[in-house]
Amino acid sequence: MGLSIMKSKNLANIFPQHVLDNHDRGRLAERLKVQLKKNETQNDMQLEAEFMSMARGLVTYGASFFDVDVFTKKSMGNGHGLVGVNDHGLHIIIKKTWTVRNFRFDEFTAIARDSKTLEIDAQRARDTVYILVSTQIKFLSGILQKFQKLMINQA
Repeated sequence: MGLSIMKSKNLANIFPQHVLDNHDRGRLAERLKVQLKKNETQNDMQLEAEFMSMARGLVTYGASFFDVDVFTKKSMGNGHGLVGVNDHGLHIIIKKTWTVRNFRFDEFTAIARDSKTLEIDAQRARDTVYILVSTQIKFLSGILQKFQKLMINQA
């Protein structure tokens, strides 16, 4: 990939819109140029190994994600989001801002209100109660229960 790709108009083909909206395009282009220069001597296997190492370092790596509507008890506003579960805990992503909230299993209590509603009481960790609404809540609850049992048995 040549360095001519760094033109500001081409950044839209590389970065998601929310990144472009929240960062200086000149700095993004410069950071990308530095990374391309750094990686130009690596072969595909080396690049893949580096990528997988970084991906595995993400707290959300390996999470199963579900589409949800997210409400909080503090604000009646809602937003479309994603909620994921893995061995690190529960992850709530608000799609509008791409804000991520991560909770270890000991930082929240999950209470199924009905087949489509799950309350996440995270008051101890973040002083917030989240209400998740989705037709997939049954599956999400099942995965949460399995992970919570697994974490209890490992303790």
